[in-house]
This record gives sequence, C-alpha cells and structure tokens, in this order.
Amino acid sequence: FRSIRCVSYYTATIKNDGDLDLAVRYARILGARNITGDATGEMLTKIDERLTREGLTFGIHNHFFKNERFPFETAGDVRRALQGRSRTMGATLDVGQMVSCRQDPVEAVRQLAPHLKMVHLKDIAEPGSEVNVLLGQGAARIPEVMAELHRVNYRSLVAVEYEKEGDVREDVRKDIQYARERA
Repeated sequence: FRSIRCVSYYTATIKNDGDLDLAVRYARILGARNITGDATGEMLTKIDERLTREGLTFGIHNHFFKNERFPFETAGDVRRALQGRSRTMGATLDVGQMVSCRQDPVEAVRQLAPHLKMVHLKDIAEPGSEVNVLLGQGAARIPEVMAELHRVNYRSLVAVEYEKEGDVREDVRKDIQYARERA
C-alpha cells in the first residue's frame, strides 16, 4: 500500500475555529495537501488565512440538499465566494451535485476551471435527483465533462464518486474502467 496516499481530505462544513483546527489536524495526519468542504462568511477568510500559513489548499464543495438551499449550488455561488481570496482557495467541483441542482456540469467546468483543486466525477439519474448511476448513464454528460476538462487543460485530481447501498465493487470497477477509457 505504499503507492496509496491521501491527497485531499473532506471535512464538510467548517462552522468555527474548532472545526478548522480539526480539519487541519486530520489533513496533516492523513498527509493531504488539500481540504475540501464549505463555509460561509468570515469563516472563509479564516480558512484562507490559516491554510495559506499551513501550506494547504481548500476547495469549496458544491452540494445539493433536497428541499433546502445550500450556499454553493452553482458555479456562480462558488466563484462569488472566491472573489478577493488567495490562490489557497479554490473549488472542488462535484459534477453530479451540479446536475442534482439543475445546473449544467460542462458549463460549471468552464466557469470554475481557473479555480479547480479537485473534481468529483459522479453521474446522477436526472436533474433534481440524488440517485447515482454508472458514469455515462445519467444526466451529468460525463463524456462532455471529461472533454471539457481536457480542453481547459485540467491537470489535478479527479475522483470517481459513486454512492449506493450494498455491494458496489462491480459498479465501481465499471466506473473506473469507463473513466480510464476516456481519460
């Protein structure tokens, strides 16, 4: 397992200094150079300042919650949060979550390209849904997303993400094969 290393740590919502301390601590324990999550208001400034000092980066993760408005549902939401911030701050684009929020994932790649720290490659059954499907079988336009990532010369981490109850080994194998064939 020497070739396996953690490059990014997902911390969810950072609400206060204690959450930020824990995020940095766990990233250090795991050896991650990037932290993915979200925060609003003054916490974004604190994250920017602290992670800049720590030599880490932060990717704001877009998300979908049924019947609830999340602060980062669109590429525009993320871009607005990044205005005036250092290069420490960027975006973790979840293309499946963009579809769930009824947003165009290809356009999200275009808009967030200069800020991308990480991409979560995930396909969703249909807009407004949270049901994951195999890559290329849903509404996320995965071949077009991957082509756009190539077009914008994205050279960082792409994580295949798949959420489903039960044994997912065969589905994940198919997803990885699909992604590798189009990389």
